[in-house]
Amino acid sequence: MVENKNETQNIIEIIQKVVKEFISYLGVKAKVDVREEKNSYYANIKAKPYAGLLIGKRGENLKALQYLVRLVVKKRAGHFVPLILDVSGYRMRRVNFLKKKALAVAKIVLETKKEMALDELTDKEITIVSEALSQISGIKFYTIKGTGNKKNVIVAPQ
Repeated sequence: MVENKNETQNIIEIIQKVVKEFISYLGVKAKVDVREEKNSYYANIKAKPYAGLLIGKRGENLKALQYLVRLVVKKRAGHFVPLILDVSGYRMRRVNFLKKKALAVAKIVLETKKEMALDELTDKEITIVSEALSQISGIKFYTIKGTGNKKNVIVAPQ
């Protein structure tokens, strides 16, 4: 992904500085850990008492903060830097929750032979759920239009 170690370290420093600037504007003191991953960078903000504020309802504040951080990092680095911003591991917990919920609903559908709907999900969340459900035989799933850009996932017996 990145040509050399110096450039990687430089980008990590840029990300840390930008994230700390943004959260300081919010009056939040936190530790920011940044690491290089396979195809991107992962920045985790560790701010226990302020995690809810930074995450927002269903991650909306976190998505907005990630968007803004990406814009500033792109400008300072001179090119697009793939970056995932997280707060106290929220995104990882959300992925695990979605997988477990999808599997639990699939189990109920198999037992009752009646279809069930999951909450409205974004396209990214639907991808996570579909990966989990594709491992189970005897069920099918489809989406229907929800509100805004979200969709409902319906899990049904085959």
